[in-house]
Amino acid sequence: MKAILIILVTGYSILQAAAQAPSTRNTMYVERNVFYLKFGASSEAIPMWKDYLQRVHQRDQNIHARLLTDVSGPAYTLILEIEYESFSEMEPSECRLTNQPDWKEFYRQFIPLCEKAERTYYKKQMQF
Repeated sequence: MKAILIILVTGYSILQAAAQAPSTRNTMYVERNVFYLKFGASSEAIPMWKDYLQRVHQRDQNIHARLLTDVSGPAYTLILEIEYESFSEMEPSECRLTNQPDWKEFYRQFIPLCEKAERTYYKKQMQF
């Protein structure tokens, strides 16, 4: 019983230290865009997003995004998460991703592949 207690206390200390460790980025907010694609459209949409995000990140390394696809749940779901340091960066006029010179053309080509989309904003509380 004592050995188990020591492991639990040690584990808690490690988690506590990780939560207090300084981060290289001060991401405070996450924008989550969920795109419900048309049947079969993922084979076109996923490479489009990968290519676009790689190009954009080469131009501006302050853009931090994550592209996810469904493994379970509704099929043909593509999720784009973008990280921001401040709430004001999420404003369309301040968003680094949507202010790229080729954004409008990219999005114009992508939208016909979607059935619907939704956007949610989150405030990060902890990460380790």
